[in-house]
Amino acid sequence: MDLITELGALALATRLKRLSERLAQDVNKIYKELDLNFESKWFLVLELLRKNKMLSIVDIAESLKLTHPAIVQFVDQLLKAKLITVHKDINDARKRLVALSPKGKKLLEELAPTLAIIKTENESWLEEADHNLLDTLAQLEQALDKQSMYYRIKKQMVPADGL
Repeated sequence: MDLITELGALALATRLKRLSERLAQDVNKIYKELDLNFESKWFLVLELLRKNKMLSIVDIAESLKLTHPAIVQFVDQLLKAKLITVHKDINDARKRLVALSPKGKKLLEELAPTLAIIKTENESWLEEADHNLLDTLAQLEQALDKQSMYYRIKKQMVPADGL
C-alpha cells in the first residue's frame, strides 16, 4: 500500500518531494561512482555562480526562489568542500559575497559530460509521460505566484462575515 499515492492531492507536496529525492539519490550515486565530491543539490548554486561570477546570498536565494536559510546551508557545505570562496562586501560588512573557487570551476568542467547525459536522460524520461511536466510545473508555479497556497487555504478557513 502506498499511502502517499492513495492520499492524492492531500499529499501532493510529499509526493513531489519523494520524486525529487528519488531523482537526487540516483544522480548522487553516479557522482559517487565517478569519485566526485559533489551533491546534486549544489548544482544550481554553482551554475548560478558560473554565470554571474559573484553574488550575495540574498541574490542567490532570490534568483533560485529558495529560502535564505537553504542557501546559507548550501554555501556552508560548498565552502567546506572548497568549491566556492566567500568574501565580505566592502560596502556592507554584513553581506557575504560568494564566487566559484578554482576547484569549483574545475569540478563544473569535469561534470559537463555527465550533466549532458543527465539532461538527455531527464528529457527522455519526461517524454515517456503523456503530459509535459515542465510546462505543468511552470503553470503551477505561476498560479502560486498569483496566490500562495497559504492564502488559498486561509481564505477557506475564515468565515465569510469575518472578511
